[in-house]
Amino acid sequence: MAVGWKAASVLALALASSASAHDDGGPVDEIRVTTRPASTATAPLTVEASEFELRPLESAGQLLETVPGLLTAQHTGGGKAEQYFLRGFDADHGTDLAVSFDGVPINLRGHAHGQGYLDLHFIPIDAIERVEVSKGPYSARAGDFATAGAIDFVTYHELPRPRVRIEAGPWDTWRVGAVGFPDSWIPGDASDTRVLGAFEVAHTDGPLRSDEDLWRYSALVRADTELGNGWSASGHVLAYHADWNASGLVPERAVRTRALSRWGSLDETEGGDTSRLQGKVQLEWEASEHARLVLSAYLARYSLDLFSNFTYALDDPAAGDGIVQRDDRLYGGGHLAYEHVLGLSFPATLRGGIDWRADDARVRLGRQTRRRDTGPISDDDIRVASLAPYLELVATPLPWVQFEGGVRHERIRFDVDSRIDATGGDGSDALWLPKANLVLSPFSEAGPWPATHPIVRELQWFLHAGTGFHSNDPRAGVVDERILSAAHGAEVGLRTRLPEVAEFAVSVFWLSLEDELAFVGDAGTTESAGASRRLGVEVAASLQLTAWLEVRGDVSYTSARTSDGPIVQAPRLVAKAALAANQGPWSAELSARSLGERTAIDGAPGIRLSDYTVLDFGIRYRSDPWEFGLRIENLTDREWRSSEFFYASCAPSEVGASSACPFAGGGPGIEDRHFTPGNRRHIVAWLRWTF
Repeated sequence: MAVGWKAASVLALALASSASAHDDGGPVDEIRVTTRPASTATAPLTVEASEFELRPLESAGQLLETVPGLLTAQHTGGGKAEQYFLRGFDADHGTDLAVSFDGVPINLRGHAHGQGYLDLHFIPIDAIERVEVSKGPYSARAGDFATAGAIDFVTYHELPRPRVRIEAGPWDTWRVGAVGFPDSWIPGDASDTRVLGAFEVAHTDGPLRSDEDLWRYSALVRADTELGNGWSASGHVLAYHADWNASGLVPERAVRTRALSRWGSLDETEGGDTSRLQGKVQLEWEASEHARLVLSAYLARYSLDLFSNFTYALDDPAAGDGIVQRDDRLYGGGHLAYEHVLGLSFPATLRGGIDWRADDARVRLGRQTRRRDTGPISDDDIRVASLAPYLELVATPLPWVQFEGGVRHERIRFDVDSRIDATGGDGSDALWLPKANLVLSPFSEAGPWPATHPIVRELQWFLHAGTGFHSNDPRAGVVDERILSAAHGAEVGLRTRLPEVAEFAVSVFWLSLEDELAFVGDAGTTESAGASRRLGVEVAASLQLTAWLEVRGDVSYTSARTSDGPIVQAPRLVAKAALAANQGPWSAELSARSLGERTAIDGAPGIRLSDYTVLDFGIRYRSDPWEFGLRIENLTDREWRSSEFFYASCAPSEVGASSACPFAGGGPGIEDRHFTPGNRRHIVAWLRWTF
C-alpha cells in the first residue's frame, strides 16, 4: 500500500539520520480532530492536549514541537525565549512566527533583545486544551509576524473535574500544576457561568555545572458566562514571574582542548528575570443563525532584565563583555469581527473585522559585569500603534470546490526617542495584503470524476497564495523610514487518506521577503538582512498499523537564500517521527527529532553548524482517578547541541600579554563555533490526580 510505504519511509528517514548525525490564518476546511492528521500548510492543524503528555516538556514553548516541521532551541537559560526553527527560518525568538494566547498576541515589537521576541514560558501547560496552527501568509485574519506561520494556544473553557499534576526528575527538577474549578465554588447559577483556574510552579537546576536555579510561577483565571438574548462574555487574567541563572554558550575550541567542560561556563552570572500580567475581555453576540459579532480587548504589562556575555573578554579583557538588556512595556489592543452567512445559491460566508494594537516601551542596552551595570549603550522610548481592517469571503460555489480569499490593510505608526542623546524620530508605513486559498476535491462523490477507491476519492488539491509581513524594529525604521517588510508566498499541495488507516500530505512552498532592516539588540546597531527567498517541501504521513499501534512522521526541507548565498542559521532539514501504542490503560511513544546541518557564516558555505537526532520515550498508565507516567529525554544519551552559533570571541585565558586577544581570520578574536549542550539522558516521572 503506497500510503503505508510512505509513512514508513518518513519514520525510517528520521531515525536513519541518527546514524549520520554528529555533535559538531485559517484555511477553508477548519476541522477539529482528536487524532493526529498528516498535516502540512495545506490543512490547518489542531493539536490536542493528549499529544503533549508523552513528550519531553520543559516549558510551554516545547509544545510547539508537536507541530510538523517545527523545532525549538534554548541557549541562555530556561527563562529566555526559545529559538524557533520552521520553514527555513531561524525565527530567532519569534520574528517570523506569530503566536497568540487565547487571542492575545505574544510577539513584542521593538523588544530589547530582538524584534518579535516570543517568550512562551508564562503559559501554564496543564491549562492548554489545544494548539491551532496554520502555516504561510495565507489568512486575512493573521497579521504581524505571520510569515512562516501563525499559532494560537487555546485554554480549556471548562473541565468537568479539576486535576493536579506533580512531576519530578534529576537536577532538582520538579513542577506542580493544577487546572479546574469546582462548580460548588461558583456563586449563583453555575449552568450559565464557567470558571477555570490554573497555576504552575516549576524549578530546575539544569544539567550544567553551574546551577540554573530556575523558578517559574504562573497563575490563570478565565471565565465564560451567558448574558441572554444571544450575548455572552468571557475573559481571563494571567500573572507570571521567572528568574534564572545561565551558563551561556561555550566555545568549541575550549571543549576540544579540555580547557572547559561542555557543561561548564565562562560567565556563570548570565541569566535574568521576567514578568507578565495580562487581561482580556470579550463579548460575543449571536444576532441570528446567520450573523455573529465579536468584540475583544486586552492589556498586558511586561518586563525583562536579561544578562548575557557572548564574546567573554574580546572587547574588554579587564571587565568582560557582559551586556544587559532591559525591556519594560505596556501594550494593549483589540479586535472587532463580524461574520454573516450570505443568502446565495451556494454556501458562502462574509467575514470582516479590524485589529488594533499599541505598544509603549522603554528598551535599554547597557554594559554589565557580574550583573552590575557599568554604563549605558542605548536607552530608548518606543511607541508603536497599528490598525488593520480586513475582509474575506469563504465560499463553496461547487460541492467539490472551496474558496477562501480576502484582503488585509496594515497601517502602522511609530515614534522613537533616545534618553541618552537627541537621536530619534517617527514615521509610518502601510501595506495591502491580498490572500487566496483554493481546495479542490474532484474525485469525491460530489466531484466531476467520482472514484471508487477511497485513497483517490479522498484526494484534495490545495492552492494558496498571499502576502504577509513582519514589522521591523522601530529604531531601524527611523534610519530607513520603513517598518513593514512584505513576504510574498505561494503553495501547492495534496492530501489524501484511507479512512481509519492512513493519511498522507505533501506541499511545495515558496516565500520571498523584501529587503528588511533589523535592529540587533545584542549590539545596539541596525543592519540590513537583504532580500531573501525560501523554497521548500513538506511531507507528513500517519499509518495505523494495528488497532493499538500507530506510526507517524514528517519531513521538511527548505532552501533559504539571499543574493549572496545561503542564509546563516536557516534550518534546511527538519524531520520528526513517532511510534505510538495505546492498549487499555497503557500508552507509550518512541519519538525522534532531527535537525540537519546549517550554514554557519556568511560567505563561507562550507562552514556548517552541527546536526543532531535525539530519541525520546514516554509511557503512561491511567486508572481513574490516577495517572502515572515516565518521560525519558535523549534515550541513547548522545552528545548533541541544543543551539549553536559561529562568531569571534576571546576567553579570559586567551588574553595575551598586551591585554589583547590574538588575531584570527582577519579580525580580532578567534572565530569558532559556540554552543549550548542539549540535555543528557534524564527521566521525569509524573503523577496526576483527577478529583
